[in-house]
Amino acid sequence: MSLWEGFLWGVLGGFFAELLGWFKLRYIAPDDHPDWMSTKYYWIVTCLMMLAGGMLVVAYMRSQVNVSSIMALNVGASAPLILGALVNQAPPIPIGKID
Repeated sequence: MSLWEGFLWGVLGGFFAELLGWFKLRYIAPDDHPDWMSTKYYWIVTCLMMLAGGMLVVAYMRSQVNVSSIMALNVGASAPLILGALVNQAPPIPIGKID
C-alpha cells in the first residue's frame, strides 16, 4: 500500500468514527440536534481529526509497520484516542523561575 493510499484509508476511518456519532443522533428530531453540530469550530476540528487519522497511518507506515487497509481504518478511527495517549505520556515540564 502506498503512503497516499494509507492516508486515505486513515481519513476514511476518521470519517467512520464521526459517522458513528451522527448515527447515534438519528432518533433526535432535527430541531433538537445539539447546537454545536452547526458551528464552524466543530466542523473544522472534525476535519482536522480525520486528517490526523490519515497522518497517523502515514507515521505508522514510515516507521516500517506493515499496515493493511483494515488496520489503517482502525488507526484513523482511533486517532483521538491515540493522540490523547501520546499527549498523556509526555513528561511534565517543570515550571522554572524567571530572574
